[in-house]
Amino acid sequence: MSRSLSIVVVEDEPLTRATLVAFLEREGHAVRPASCVAACRAALRDKAADVVLLDIGLPGEDGLSYARELRSAGATGVIIVSERGEIETRIAALDDGADDYLTKPVHLEELAARVRSVARRRAPQGARLSFGPVVLDQAARSAVAAGVPAALTRGEFDLLWALAVAEGKIVSREALSEVVSRGEGDLRSVDALVSRLRRKLASADEDGLIVTAPGFGYRLRPPVTRA
Repeated sequence: MSRSLSIVVVEDEPLTRATLVAFLEREGHAVRPASCVAACRAALRDKAADVVLLDIGLPGEDGLSYARELRSAGATGVIIVSERGEIETRIAALDDGADDYLTKPVHLEELAARVRSVARRRAPQGARLSFGPVVLDQAARSAVAAGVPAALTRGEFDLLWALAVAEGKIVSREALSEVVSRGEGDLRSVDALVSRLRRKLASADEDGLIVTAPGFGYRLRPPVTRA
């Protein structure tokens, strides 16, 4: 999610830690660095976090056991960021409570999308978001445009919700494809869904609610607020 999130980056390599912190801060998030599990625990005692980025090979306690601890607490999203890319480790991490797994070197824009995705999945259900004359209700999975209900398919609603929670920032076609396909997707299907959404929201779309970022993805034009 592109609303400002509270994030803790747990990474013992100073340059990598600084790079991740600086990038996520540029994305508008409140980021705290931690070099080990103990430092992360201290940071979370001070203030809860929406998402923890967690390396596996840390000094002292390893990241996998800490992922289990975080999952048992249940309040924080966990993304493993590790050099270890073997499938056994990835499966173990996901089984131990990680919400997602990225292998280093990390593509920073993909990292930002994964952070948004994890925060979105863990957001309280029943949220309502509005932008321009459109109101989305997550619990009812409904959309109202300029006071008129819009009949959206599952894919159309999921794509529009993903754009809404990004709060005006560009969401790549690849990230949107993952949202609507639940896995392997076709980028052309994203474009088709956007085209259909523009037609269905035409009565409320005089200024172009869904804006194309050529060569990258889409964003919403108006400010997004919680309804």
